[in-house]
Amino acid sequence: MKLIETPINRNLDLEYFYPNITKFVFGTKAIKFFKLYALDRTQIVYADAFDKIDIIMINTKKKITKKEIDYVIKKLLNTTREEVTVHIGVKNDMQQKGYSFSAPRKDIIVIQKNVDPS
Repeated sequence: MKLIETPINRNLDLEYFYPNITKFVFGTKAIKFFKLYALDRTQIVYADAFDKIDIIMINTKKKITKKEIDYVIKKLLNTTREEVTVHIGVKNDMQQKGYSFSAPRKDIIVIQKNVDPS
């Protein structure tokens, strides 16, 4: 597995890339900064929202494996799975609340780590 940062050449909002997912995860909360990554065919959004760090993993072709989740936690957060919160049923939760997707989404996982606001 290889984690690659995707360069962003323009000043774009995260909502431009993933409008429904961004609204569902963040609502009206402000985001300090975000980075986009790719892990094989999984798209990863790293977003710092001041009090917590959210990592959103999106795959259009297959389910995201536990090994991939652990790899991303280790590489991007330098921590273990026990110190973060992993939300696995995000796609189903979004569909139940009436969100639709412009592109097919096979699996969406959100990893959250609380940060001391100091």
